[in-house]
Amino acid sequence: MANYEKLKEEVNEEPKEKANKLTPEQLAEMNTPESGLTSSEAARRLARDGPNMLPEKKTNPFLKFLSYFWGPMPGMIWAAILIELIRLSWLDFGVLMILQFVNGFVGWYEEKNAGNAIEALKKNMAPKAKCKRDGQYETINAKDLVIGDRINLKLGDIIPADAVLGPGFAEIDQSALTGESLAVMKYEGDTVYQGSVCKRGDLEAIVMATGARTFFGRTSALVGSVNQRGNFQKVLLKVAFSLLIVSVVLVIVILIVNLAKGNNFLETLSICVVLLVASIPIAMQVVCTATMAVGAHALATRKAIVSRLTAIEELAGMKILCSDKTGTLTKNELTIQNPVLLKNYKAEDLFLVAGLAAKREVGSQDAIDKCITEYAYEKCRISYDGYEEEEFVPFDPKIKRTEATVRNRKGEIFRCTKGAPQVVLAMAADPSIEEEVSGHVLDLAARGYRTLGVAKMDPGETKWKMIGLISLYDPPRDDTKETIQKALQMEVKVKMITGDQLAIAKETARLLNMGDKIYNSDMLQAETNTVSREILDSMVEEADGFAEVFPEHKFAIVKMLQERGFRCGMTGDGVNDAPALKKADVGIAVDGATDAARAAADIVLTSPGLSVIIEAIYRARKTFQRMNNYCTYRIACTFQIIIFFFITMVAVDPSDDFTCKGHGCGSIPNTFALPVICLVIMVILNDGLIISIAYDKVTVNKKPEAWNMVLIFSNSTVLGFIAFISSLILLLLCLDNMNSHDKNVFLNAFGIEAMRYGEILTIIFMKVSISNFLTVFSARTMSWFWTRMPGKLLFSADMFGIVVCLFLSCYWFLNISVGESSNIPDMKPISWGVAMWILGYDIVFFILQDIAKLIMIRTFDAYYKSQGKEGGYSGAMLTDSFLVFTDVVSDKRNTRKSIVTRRSMVAAQDVHGGR
Repeated sequence: MANYEKLKEEVNEEPKEKANKLTPEQLAEMNTPESGLTSSEAARRLARDGPNMLPEKKTNPFLKFLSYFWGPMPGMIWAAILIELIRLSWLDFGVLMILQFVNGFVGWYEEKNAGNAIEALKKNMAPKAKCKRDGQYETINAKDLVIGDRINLKLGDIIPADAVLGPGFAEIDQSALTGESLAVMKYEGDTVYQGSVCKRGDLEAIVMATGARTFFGRTSALVGSVNQRGNFQKVLLKVAFSLLIVSVVLVIVILIVNLAKGNNFLETLSICVVLLVASIPIAMQVVCTATMAVGAHALATRKAIVSRLTAIEELAGMKILCSDKTGTLTKNELTIQNPVLLKNYKAEDLFLVAGLAAKREVGSQDAIDKCITEYAYEKCRISYDGYEEEEFVPFDPKIKRTEATVRNRKGEIFRCTKGAPQVVLAMAADPSIEEEVSGHVLDLAARGYRTLGVAKMDPGETKWKMIGLISLYDPPRDDTKETIQKALQMEVKVKMITGDQLAIAKETARLLNMGDKIYNSDMLQAETNTVSREILDSMVEEADGFAEVFPEHKFAIVKMLQERGFRCGMTGDGVNDAPALKKADVGIAVDGATDAARAAADIVLTSPGLSVIIEAIYRARKTFQRMNNYCTYRIACTFQIIIFFFITMVAVDPSDDFTCKGHGCGSIPNTFALPVICLVIMVILNDGLIISIAYDKVTVNKKPEAWNMVLIFSNSTVLGFIAFISSLILLLLCLDNMNSHDKNVFLNAFGIEAMRYGEILTIIFMKVSISNFLTVFSARTMSWFWTRMPGKLLFSADMFGIVVCLFLSCYWFLNISVGESSNIPDMKPISWGVAMWILGYDIVFFILQDIAKLIMIRTFDAYYKSQGKEGGYSGAMLTDSFLVFTDVVSDKRNTRKSIVTRRSMVAAQDVHGGR
């Protein structure tokens, strides 16, 4: 402990805490042998104490189901149901109850499916812990930890349970639990709490409390909530709110005008309420959740787990991706090349010191330590027996090296270090070797090799002596070059962010065809005025990558790019990447990332490399297109329904403006309105169609997606306006055809005889319903409707709706008299000939819709081109064949530059290195 006491004098820290008071039984259980618990004992304790999880609040499934029948939109339907109950209109009452159940059930079912998807993702992303059982370290689910387990804690781990630290020290971030702004140092015997983050250190601890018995416990899972509101849902809410305002205003006018005409109050109010229900997108949240859940399912099958569903929309619009090099662009499969020795040192000296400055316990090593120790054992025949580790400082991104204080066989204490060569060279402070070392490093870097500097401080001395360099080769992944090219084809710029030397970064970028604008991170440290800041921002935007990057640089790069108006993604794997992952629009934790990085990320990759991100972007853009199509279709439907009934119920008076003679006209009302039951049936069928949009076939834009609400509203208005005009024209033609002595010339030319008013109601019901069903085919494309086949579910739902409308129109039977309270005559069935004519009439105007849509889109396109802008909705599209990877990479290059930088000098003078 003496060495740790010496460290404490140099670090600002919180007062040392004592471990929680434990019962004698607990103390006894924590007296775990060096080999850890046996599997049988761990199983016994797990069965006794339960899993290491916080108790979940159980929600009554029945009450959860009932919650889908309460809220603003369900409340409107309940109001209509109450009105029909007062009117004793049992048929309308029953159909409205069916509508309420269908909406509630579909909402519950889709949310349940999405919830199941999230639960499945939680299992994949469950926190892990490195635990010693039966003498061997193994990685287990954190929920399986028990009191007395020996666990390993290292940089980036989220503490899986309350534990007491063993020999060593760690810097712990407890801000999530205590609100402390700074991380605190913890030493042997201190307690660390579940949910805090290890910011520095690598040591053992013994679990003292699990599950509900921890100090605080983890308060949230590593995955986001389905209900988390992102930009995606904000846009939909704006659309819904806009439709709500317009619909409410028009419905109020309808209500006032019809009451002024002397119509029945309850019947008019009932129609107005149901009109609101038909006009406002009741299923918006359901469609939003279902569509994003479908997207998340698709990504999960491709090893990309979405922790925040709304991140799918942001991924679709991502323009720049800042990517790690090691393990993401490269294989992270290190091999040692020919070592470089300085002065009179031998290879055995180099690997002895490097191995002493590494973790040697199997199962607790990182890739570099494993590579070095295996080479030392197998190639140099080095044995580390007889060397006792007094203190070990694990790798820290801030200082870019490891360090060990070791006692040799003679009892002499000396220090060893390995790390970034520029840092180790700055520590050695030996001008005689600076040029030689810099030359070797840059020569190796020019061949794509990464180098580690190795140095030692002999017993009784105060100066570091650099022994040599270890060259490591980490080749690019086979699919990386093609992945970069595919990203560029999708107009996503990939910037390489690496802590390696500038020469290595440039060579890697050359091999991958990423460009040659690779800058040293020193440029990000300089203080800037307004002019130089503009130049710096421009350089960051144009850069192909950055080398010798420290964690704070990643955050700065993301921030600058966002301030330039780019939607930015960032990949990372360590605890120090967490701020940048959180800051980025799309934080992506790569395969093998620490718990802290996974917690901060929006998407977690469970397979190595970047190729999965290409598919994630591709599928995210598909999801975006489905939501774009949904908005276009829903606004068009609202436009047709609310404007049509506004005009007809306010301006059209069938009893006064038109004459009915010759076939038992009966009573003709002073207002044209469909019965409530018709409106409800339209809503039910339309809801089924809307849900199916989440599974539709869509194209994938080559450009990053962005909401163009002007285009969406314009497109919807064109589609809705033509549907409205066609409905209004048909209504006026039919009303004019009620006089059998003076038939309408146009209808009579098609052999359609004079109509009764009840038949006209049926005709308009059929016309408006089928018009909506056809509009979806035009709303889902930005070209001719036949250029893309619809999804099977969408096509089936659409055809089912059309067939139901045809049969209801030809065999209408849903009439139940409600006495004097009804001003609307009963609906009458129409002949199959008339029904087929109406279907043809709808198809003709549907084609006109599509033509008008194309004219509108080309007008927008011409306008954007004249302004030098991109429309963001036209141009080349991608197909699923785009996701096929075939490329393999190899190449070489030379370059040279000094490796000693201001940052390496600062790191060399770190508190640990300065002792």
